[in-house]
Amino acid sequence: YKVRAFHHAVEGYKIADLLKANGTGAAEWADWGGFKMESLDSVKANLAITDAMGARAMIHSDSADGAQRLNQEVAKAMYAGRAAGINITEDQAIRWLTINPAWALDLDDRIGSIEVGKNADVVLWSGNPFSIYTKAEKVWIDGAMLFDRSDPAEKWRTDFELGVVREK
Repeated sequence: YKVRAFHHAVEGYKIADLLKANGTGAAEWADWGGFKMESLDSVKANLAITDAMGARAMIHSDSADGAQRLNQEVAKAMYAGRAAGINITEDQAIRWLTINPAWALDLDDRIGSIEVGKNADVVLWSGNPFSIYTKAEKVWIDGAMLFDRSDPAEKWRTDFELGVVREK
């Protein structure tokens, strides 16, 4: 077997050249660091540095809450990279969330990109997927629509989206 990616690679940027040379990716958090000894040298530009060094970077979360907002986690990492002087494009960053994790799981022949013959797992966003104001408008899994924000059954009553209560 082949190790396709290291997970929890909080200091992956330190070995990005080795990752690239061995065709191994790194699943990294956007901004976790300093929470235990092996993460003391973590930097917020970790994903961007790993990507810029030519290794396959991907976003990581251990949290169900964080997993719901991986697009925002990627945005944090992208902007941290830019702040560090690394010209990370949105096209590069979206790969941290799509094709790169699919590749790590050896599923990139079925998921991770929009191509003929692949599963039709797609999110239609209301705007830039890296904005905290953007919402998922529609979600398809295997080509079947599973969520449609315009469907009356999916309507939410909100108090400026601070205390969301589902209408019945």
